[in-house]
This record gives sequence, structure tokens and C-alpha cells, in this order.
Amino acid sequence: MTHNETNGERENGDESLTLDVRNVGGIEQASVTLDPGVTIVAGENASNKSSLLGSLGGVLGGPHPPLRGGADRGSVTLAFDGDRFDLDLIRRDGETVVADATPYTTATTLVDLFVSLGEENPIRRAVVDSGDLHELLMRPVDTAAIEAEIERLQNRREEIDERIEELDATVEDLPELEVRARQLAERQADVADRLESKRAAITEADYRDAAEATQDLLDDLEAARSERDQLRDRRDTKRRAVDSLRDDLEGVDERLTDLSGEAELESVDDRIEQVDAELTRLRDRKGRLDETINALSPIVELNQQFLADARLPSTFDADGVVDDLHPGSGSITCWTCGQSVDRAEIKSQVEAVEAILQEKRRERTTVEARIEERKKERATLDARRDEYDDLVARRRQLEREIEERERTLADLDSRIDEVGKRIERLEAELAETDAADALVDRHREVSDLEYERGRLERELSDVEERIEAAEAAKAERETLREERAEVTSELAERRDRVERIERETVETVNECMARVLDRLGYRAVERVWIERREEADGTVFDLQVVRTADDGTVYRAAVDTLSKSEREVVGLVIALAGYLVYDVAETVPVVVVDAIEMLDAERIHGLLDFFDEHARYVVAAVLPEEAERLRKRFDTVELAAVEAA
Repeated sequence: MTHNETNGERENGDESLTLDVRNVGGIEQASVTLDPGVTIVAGENASNKSSLLGSLGGVLGGPHPPLRGGADRGSVTLAFDGDRFDLDLIRRDGETVVADATPYTTATTLVDLFVSLGEENPIRRAVVDSGDLHELLMRPVDTAAIEAEIERLQNRREEIDERIEELDATVEDLPELEVRARQLAERQADVADRLESKRAAITEADYRDAAEATQDLLDDLEAARSERDQLRDRRDTKRRAVDSLRDDLEGVDERLTDLSGEAELESVDDRIEQVDAELTRLRDRKGRLDETINALSPIVELNQQFLADARLPSTFDADGVVDDLHPGSGSITCWTCGQSVDRAEIKSQVEAVEAILQEKRRERTTVEARIEERKKERATLDARRDEYDDLVARRRQLEREIEERERTLADLDSRIDEVGKRIERLEAELAETDAADALVDRHREVSDLEYERGRLERELSDVEERIEAAEAAKAERETLREERAEVTSELAERRDRVERIERETVETVNECMARVLDRLGYRAVERVWIERREEADGTVFDLQVVRTADDGTVYRAAVDTLSKSEREVVGLVIALAGYLVYDVAETVPVVVVDAIEMLDAERIHGLLDFFDEHARYVVAAVLPEEAERLRKRFDTVELAAVEAA
């Protein structure tokens, strides 16, 4: 389990940490117990202090440490408050990789930046090398994710605005539609009244006065007119369906035109063949690079370990100290041929091979990136081709449906004409009978009114459907307006969040810096602080320095005027400020401090005391001479008994 899963159970405990290390760094096997408070790990240079602290950082959740030279497997185990956390390492293709891990926390970024404060800590390096402090201190915020969320919210608000604009056009028609519906209802009622009146005017007496043959003609005429009305209704419905299909066909044609334009220079199939060929070539190249890297990695690692095992002596002769420390001095026995070889010569050859190895790894990374790009392009091309094929099939289907419905329309027109001719013939026959002209006229009027009533009913139904759609659009618009307000509020919160954390970070860094500098007594350094500035490319954190001259004059100076010890202290304090800003103690109650040998014992004491105020466990590596002076103040772990490789 990780710390995040058990944090609530151990908040009030004061359990010791037990760390077991096997075949990691320069350590063959070691076990140490760390109590709450400050623990100093004492040992000479090359006594594996850094290996021990790196192992602790790795099992806490930071970058994993390297395996011991010659070992194929290694492990780090941390026992704390009844829980066990493990880091199992193996060698694969000449490199150390994690085989299995249950770290104290999965918050790797927090551990890397604010817990493992060794010499290669990114914040310490940024201070020394004038790196980007803003990017490092804001990295846990995941500003990229916030910016992506801001972009998503902006896009959603634009979508809402576009949809509201569409709905506005529909809602604006609502008053006119309501007026139109009332008018149609009134006309429909009027037609119904007139129809009832006309029907009532055709009395039984009228039929009795007419001959039986005339009555049959009247019945046939009414039936024919009713049939014509029904055929007209069917024709209107078919025409609306054809119009809708033609709109769909127009949309399909437009999209096909777009796709054809995108593939104007070369067909999609031709490009797919080119991409497949390039993918084959890139994969072959990656395979060759893998073989080269796998061959060179063990050579570099073995030689690096070989050079590292030739340790410096623990004491130096005063006359030879400079020569002994020179990297080119001395000779060692070559592990391949057994002859005495200058250290500088082996180191030069190792660096040359390592440079080749790094270049091959960079090239492999580039090739892998290009493979991913081509795979994405292949997927895009496949999707485009599939869409094109689907659209072509849809177009054919629409054309068939339109053709079928147009044939039906032509058939309906023909039948309407036939019925119309039959009506004319019946009317002509009636004119030759003894039927009263008034009776024939009344039948004609009834038929016309029935048709008009049906037409008004259909039109009113259409208008009422449009009114329902407009009312639904109105309700949707209100919902979208509410959502837009919420999205706008979320946008403001996301934008303010980054700035709020930036300001809090600067304030915490500057407060911590003032307290530590005062405690450590750097007389020549008046003040060090971070200044937040907005630039065209975004926010930057500028490190500012004010120094005090020998005559007491205070002046602003460049960061590189700070001594190495001053810069290292500044980096450590900035990292601790990040530990406070992000409440890292709630996730990892440990701070691991390495590479502070440039500080004297009193300043180490002041620095660790300050760290102890904010972290439950502080583990620091020091040289024996400083450890001797600090032994009475802090718990001390001696590495003399640690079995080293």
C-alpha cells in the first residue's frame, strides 16, 4: 500500500523507520533505523551515504537508485508503523529498471522536488545553474492540466454561445407562430361552421326531388372529390420527405467535396502505402538502435563502476594532495587485459563510448516519436477513408430513396389527374340531368370546404409542432444560460488558482529565506528573495540578491556572486518552501538532505533545526568531522559498519 492509503492511521504515531538496502548503488547490504526528528548519517566520501539516502528517496516514491555494479537484482525495503514498502530492481539491457514497487507514495513529483534534496535535486540545480524556478515550483500544480481544463471550459462556453445563438432564432419565431396558430384555428373554425351550414342546406327534399340516377352521380362525385383530397394529402407528405432527403444529400455532397479537397494532391490509399513503408523503415532502424544500445550499455556501466571502485584514500600526504586529487593522475589495472593503464585514458574512452550511447538513445527517442506520429497519421488516414466510403454508400442510398419517392410522386400526380378528369366528367353528366344547379353547387362547395378544412388542420398541426419546438428551445436556452454562468465561474476559478499558488509560493519562499539567512549568519548576504513577474511568455520567478559590502554599503548583486555554500543553502530553502506550500508533510513526513559538505557544523545545525520544525523525519548525510560536533544534538548513524561493494 502507499502512504496515501494509510496516512490517517499514522498521523499521530512516532514510530521509527527501518530501512533495508541490498545491492543498490555502492551498498551490498545495509540496515538502518531512523527515529523521529533529525538523524545524521556520518561517513567519509565514497562511504555510500548517498547510496543509502538515494535508496530511501526511491522507496519513498522518488527516482529509483541504480543497482550495484555486477548485481542483477537489488531491493530497498522500508518498514514504518506496521506497514512495509518495497522497491525491487533488476538489470535489463544494461540498465536498472523497477521490477516491482509498493512505494510509500505515488506522488513522485513531490518526492523528487521537495523530499529528496540531494546534490542533483532539480531545485538546487536550478539555483546553481540559473534554471527555471517557476516551472519547478509550479510543476506539482500540473499547470498543463489546468490550462487544458481552461481550454476545455472556453470551448464549452463557445459551444454554448453558438447553441444559444441557434436557439435565439427559433425562440424569436415563437410570438409570430403563436399569432399564426390563432389565425389558423379561427379560420379552421370558420371553415367548419361553413361546412356544417352547407351540409345542412342539402336537405332530404333536395334528394327526393332528384332522380335516382342523379343521386348516384352526386354520390360518385362526392366520393371522387374525397379520393382526390386524400391523394393530395399523400402527395404533400411525399414532397416533404423528398425535400428532407435532398437536404441530407446536399450535406453528404458537401462533406465529400471537403474530403476530396483534403486528398487533392494524392489519394488516401497512396499516402497509406507511403506511411506503411516509412513505418517499416523506422521500426527496422529502431531495432538496430536497440541492438547497439544493448551492446554498449553494459560496457559503459562496468567501466564506470570499475573507475568508481578505485576510491580516494581517506588521508592525504600534504605534499601530494594536489596530485592525488587530479583526475588524470594515477594508474589502475585494466579489468579486461590486466595491464596498468592511466586512469585518464580509461576515463576518456568510457566518456567517448558513453557519448555514442547517449547519441544512440537520443536517436532512438526521435525514431520512436516519428513512429508514433506515423501511426497517428495512419489512423487518421484510415478514418478518412472509412468516412469517405461511408459517405459514398450513404449518397447512393439517398439517391435511391429520392428516386423511389419521385416515382411515387409522379404516380400520385397521375392518379390525381385521373380523378380530376373523372370529377369533370361527373360534373358534366350532372349538368345534363334534371338536378338543380344549386344542389350541384352545394356539393361542390362541401367538397371544397372539406379539402380546405383538412389543409388547415395539417398547417395548424405543423405550426403547433414548431411552437412546441420553440418552447423547448426556450427552456433549453435558459438551461444553457445557467450552465454558461457556471462555466464562466469555473474559468475564473481555474485562472485564479495558478496565480494564487504562485503568490503563496513566493511569499513562503521569501519568508523561509529571511529566517534561514538570519539563522545561518551570512553577514555578506543582506537579503535573497524571489520576485514574481509577468512576461509575454508567462510568469517567471526571478531570484534576487542584495549583498553588504565591507564598508556596510548595501547593493543589489547577481545570483552568481553567491558562494557555492550560499547557493546550495538557497536551493535547499526554496525546496523546503515548496514542501510547505504543497503540504508535502501530509503525504511524506520525511525530508532527505545530501551533499551539504560545503557547510560547517554550525550552519548544518541551523539548517537542520529549521527543517526539523516542518518535517517529522529529517535525514542528512555529513562528513565525520561535522558529525562529531553534531552528535550531541542529533541522532547519528555511522556507516563504518555498512558492508560496501
